Amino acid sequence: MSPKTIKTQNAMKNMTPSPPHHPSLEGIDYVLFPHDPCVQIWDNFFLCVLLYYCFAIPYTVGVSGGYWMYHNIGWFFVNMLLNLVYIADTIMQFFKAYYDKDGRIVYELRKIAKNYFFSINFLLNLIASFPMQLVIYMLDRKYEAHGEPSETRIGFQHLLTITQLFRLLSIHRFNLLTKSSTLIQTWWERQDVARVMLASFILKIVVVSHWIACFWSFIAFIQVGTFGSALGEEANWISNWYESSYVEGGINPIGW
Repeated sequence: MSPKTIKTQNAMKNMTPSPPHHPSLEGIDYVLFPHDPCVQIWDNFFLCVLLYYCFAIPYTVGVSGGYWMYHNIGWFFVNMLLNLVYIADTIMQFFKAYYDKDGRIVYELRKIAKNYFFSINFLLNLIASFPMQLVIYMLDRKYEAHGEPSETRIGFQHLLTITQLFRLLSIHRFNLLTKSSTLIQTWWERQDVARVMLASFILKIVVVSHWIACFWSFIAFIQVGTFGSALGEEANWISNWYESSYVEGGINPIGW
């Protein structure tokens, strides 16, 4: 037997056979696992977005009926950027592994996509990521150029209000993202539980109080059909309160 043949046989003996390819591993390189560092960074960033929306959407909708969302250039661009965030999050969820009801992680792309597509989260994300601000901004400018009455343009504001409220519905993910965040869970383990629970309770009270205040402001906006100084001059609950209860120099609970 020639030396070349012996070397070939020895090389074949030392070769490790490749493991069989399991169907569930197909596309595994594209799967985003919950505890991956990049996924964790994104989830923590999205938590900040949800916290921002807890205060920003009720304020912009309640105080101006959505007017500032597309008439103020700062609000407009911030909301357009957050539209891109929702679009990116919607796409990412099709690749993000999840835990089933038995606590087992599901990492097959087909199952991940199917589970997300038929979930309420996909519908809410899809509606929330639609660039309604841009559409209404363009339509409003068109009607303004043609001298359309303000009632028509206020109707667009109400349409914008409905689409923005869908983003508030996605706040239910706040609790899920908090539990899956290793950063928050590590921080939680180092804190005094009683103090953290108290801070959480105070934050919830602040958020609910903010929503109620914005809701009452929105009622006044509906009654008058506009905002600004007209809320204190035309007939609505704010102007009625000022005429009947406000004392010059006294404490102003409305903050006008």
